[in-house]
Amino acid sequence: MLLLEAFLALNPDWRWWANTLAVLGGIGVLAGAWAGANFLRGHDLFGLPKRVGFTELVVFLLVPPALSLIFAGDWVRAALTGAANVGVLAVVYVTISYALLPMLRWAGWRLAHDLGDVVRLFARALPLLLIFVTFLFVNAEVWRVAGTLEAGLLAATVGLFALVAAVFVIFRLPSEIGELQRFESRERVAALVQGTPIEAHAADLGAIRLDARLSWRQWTNVGLVVLFAQALQVLFVSVLVGGFFVAFGVLAIDVTVIAEWTGREPRQLLELDGPGGGIVFTGELLRVVLFLAAFSGFYFAVSAVTNREYRDEFFEDVVGEVRQAFAVRAVYLGVPVEGEEAQV
Repeated sequence: MLLLEAFLALNPDWRWWANTLAVLGGIGVLAGAWAGANFLRGHDLFGLPKRVGFTELVVFLLVPPALSLIFAGDWVRAALTGAANVGVLAVVYVTISYALLPMLRWAGWRLAHDLGDVVRLFARALPLLLIFVTFLFVNAEVWRVAGTLEAGLLAATVGLFALVAAVFVIFRLPSEIGELQRFESRERVAALVQGTPIEAHAADLGAIRLDARLSWRQWTNVGLVVLFAQALQVLFVSVLVGGFFVAFGVLAIDVTVIAEWTGREPRQLLELDGPGGGIVFTGELLRVVLFLAAFSGFYFAVSAVTNREYRDEFFEDVVGEVRQAFAVRAVYLGVPVEGEEAQV
């Protein structure tokens, strides 16, 4: 990424050859800054670091904005570049510190492993949602509102549904996690760790720690595990709803009906000829489907943590492994290590 930021030396008011020289000059400045930092530390001039430390962060944060000042004299671009690099570092830190990629892979594996169960539970637990959303789908007012939204407003609307659902779930996490890490007895902990590598240590019930509390970072990590797993389930439900209404829309709702409902000529994205007539997929249909799929995901996310039936069907599957992890931790904290208690 640091090399790509050499293109910040580009100036749209210059000729092509001047911009070429500027980019080469930018690469030279970056290489010189890197070589100088390595020289001061006694490292190979152009050697790659074995670990990212203070010097590497300073080079990444200060040198690219300096290119905008040196070659373009643009303070605004320099400030935006510096802010963007700070944002990149923050994202990288959070991703690595909380193992977000392995967490996402685990949540995806869980979803794929339980895919059939999720589909069956969805069909059994959400019939009223489908009925209600189907009623909205054939409502002219919904088409007039959602079907005519510009792309930016549609993205903002979908994002609003996702944001409100995420905020609601996040505010519920403290009570959920607090409940997960509480066990009514040591026998319950021993039962939960059956089949795990620490099972043998659970035989000593007196050593099991029931009073251990999570640090802030540990609590955040557990919260992200629950949030990621539930987010993938919500996304899957939204995709199911969206796929159903795409099929329903292209089969049952004619272009002339869409034009009447939206008050404008539909924009055709895809048209296929068939034995029973043509099948047309329009931009208006896509907008309505995205709107209703986002609404369905929002409804499902809220219901999954508040409605007892939904919790029994969906949420318990998400938190089952987390509860077992807490049980393993309670046993592990009681395992003596060189005469002292284990620490995490």
